[in-house]
Amino acid sequence: MTFEKSPEWEQWGLLTADRHIDNPATDLDLQREHLLQAQERDAFVLDFGDLFDAMQGKSDRRSSKRDLHARFAAQGVDPEDEDASRSYLNALVDYAGQFFAPFVDNIALIGQGNHESSVDNKLEYDLQDGLIHELNRIGAHKVIRGGYRGWIRFMFQDANGGLRMSKRGYYTHGYGGGGPVTKGVIQASRKAVYLANADYVFGGHIHEQWIFPIQRVRLTESGKEVCDKQYHVQLPTYKEEFLNKSGGFHHEKGGPPKPLGAWWIRFYWSKRDQTIKAQFIEAEV
Repeated sequence: MTFEKSPEWEQWGLLTADRHIDNPATDLDLQREHLLQAQERDAFVLDFGDLFDAMQGKSDRRSSKRDLHARFAAQGVDPEDEDASRSYLNALVDYAGQFFAPFVDNIALIGQGNHESSVDNKLEYDLQDGLIHELNRIGAHKVIRGGYRGWIRFMFQDANGGLRMSKRGYYTHGYGGGGPVTKGVIQASRKAVYLANADYVFGGHIHEQWIFPIQRVRLTESGKEVCDKQYHVQLPTYKEEFLNKSGGFHHEKGGPPKPLGAWWIRFYWSKRDQTIKAQFIEAEV
C-alpha cells in the first residue's frame, strides 16, 4: 500500500468472520451495507472463516429441511426439485459467488472456518476453493486463499518510493466456546505469550465482539527501550440466532444474544510518532 506522511492519508480495511451466508438467520442486508461502505472507502476485505454455514446437507445431523427450503427459495430455486437438493453444495458456491461478485475487487483474503473444514473432511468438497475460484475468474485481482490460521503482513511504502514500513497480523478462525462470562477475552493473554511478533491478533468463531489491547515493553535493534500495544480483535457474526425465535438449538443450550457486524481497521500516519498506526472502529449495525 502506498502512503503519504499526511494527516489526510488513510487506508481502510473491513475485518469479518462468521458470515454464515446461507443460513436463513444471517443478516444479508447488513453484510451488503458493509460491503458497499468498503467500496466507497476503497477498503480491502479480510474474511476469517465460516463464510458458509453449510449445515443443510442430508449427511449433517443438524440439517433442517425447512431452513434448506427457505434458502433455496431465496435463490429462486424450486425446493421440491430433486436436482436442487442433490446439487446443494454447488448451489452454495453459486449463491455466494453471485452475492460477492459486485465486491470482488475489494475482497483480499478468505480464510477457512470449522464449517468449511467439516464439509471438506466429511464430503471431500472444498467450498472455500470453489468460491475463490469463481471470484478469481470474474475479478481483476486474485483473492488469497487463507488457512484456518495464518499471518498477514501489511506492507506500506511512501509515495516518494523511499520509506517502507510493515505491520504484522495473525489470524485464526478460533476455537472453544468463548465462555458465558469471559467472552473469550482470557485467551488474549494466552495468545500474547506465543504470538509476541504480532501487532494485531484477529479471531472469530465464538460470535463475540471486543478489542483487548496488551501493553508491551520491547527493545529495538538499536538498543532503545520502547512501549507498544498488541491489539487482540474478536470478530462478531452476521447470524442472528436469538431474536424472532421461540426455540431451536441456540435457545435450548441457553445461548445469549450475540453481537452482529464487523470491525473496520483504519491505518493512518501519526505525525507525532512518525509511523503508521491503526485504529479499530465498530462497523455500524
